[in-house]
Amino acid sequence: CKIKALRAKTNTYIRTPVRGEAPVFVVTGRKEDVSLAKKEILSAAEHFSQIRASRRNNSSGSMHGPPSPGTPGQVTIQVRVPYRVVGLVVGPKGATIKRIQQQAQTYIVTPSRDKEPIFEVTGLPDNVEKARREIENHIALRTG
Repeated sequence: CKIKALRAKTNTYIRTPVRGEAPVFVVTGRKEDVSLAKKEILSAAEHFSQIRASRRNNSSGSMHGPPSPGTPGQVTIQVRVPYRVVGLVVGPKGATIKRIQQQAQTYIVTPSRDKEPIFEVTGLPDNVEKARREIENHIALRTG
C-alpha cells in the first residue's frame, strides 16, 4: 500500500523487487517525479534499516529486559488499552501511533490482532512517559 500511495503521489510507475532477485525498484515517469519517488524510497529504506539495526542490537531479540549497550538509559514500558480502542490509537494507516512516536521520540510496537492489547514503548524514561500520556489522552479525547 505504501508503493501504491507513492505511485499516486509522484505520478510514477514503480516496479518492486521480487523475492530472490536483486533489491532494485524500477521507477518510470517524468524526471522530477522519478527523482522524488527515488528520494522517498531511499528514505523509507533508511528508516527500516535503522529499525532492523535497533532490533539486532537488542540482545535477546525481544523488547524486554535491560536496554542494550548501544542505547544507554532506554527503558521499555507496556501500555495496556481496551481492545476496542487499539485501532483508534494506531490511527488510519498507522498515522496516529507514528505521530506519537515522533513527538515523544520513542519506538512503539503495536499489538498484533491475536495478542493482548498492549503497546510496547521504548525510549528514554521521560519520553516513554510522554508517549504513555499521549496514548491515554488520545483515547480520552476520542471516547470521552
